[in-house]
Amino acid sequence: MERIQKTWGERYKLFQNSTCEVNILYLRPQQRCSWHKHRTKYNQFFVIEGEIAIKTEWGVAIVAKEQIFTTKPGEWHEFQTRTKPAVVQEVMFVEYDAEDIERDELGGPMHLTPSELMQYCREGGHQ
Repeated sequence: MERIQKTWGERYKLFQNSTCEVNILYLRPQQRCSWHKHRTKYNQFFVIEGEIAIKTEWGVAIVAKEQIFTTKPGEWHEFQTRTKPAVVQEVMFVEYDAEDIERDELGGPMHLTPSELMQYCREGGHQ
């Protein structure tokens, strides 16, 4: 787990790959991140403790404990804390593409008798 000091608090990077990043943010009182946008990423905030405000081009949303707020790619935004600290799970992800699968052949029923299927499973096949 990577710990990163920021002007507004600390970010603990829990996971990252080419399509997703998951962080826990420990936000100090009366702080804000930079006014920014992402070209391809959604930015989702789940408040674990405390309360944050998410400022966007369209206004400000107050996000309380156990609530979620998501910004879309291209949306200007920043998070802000109030008078108390907050703990937030931040998930950044790219848009899901249901067509991103390539199949070599279609699935379907296996043409095995029940006893052949049991033997296949015993030998390490899938159930």
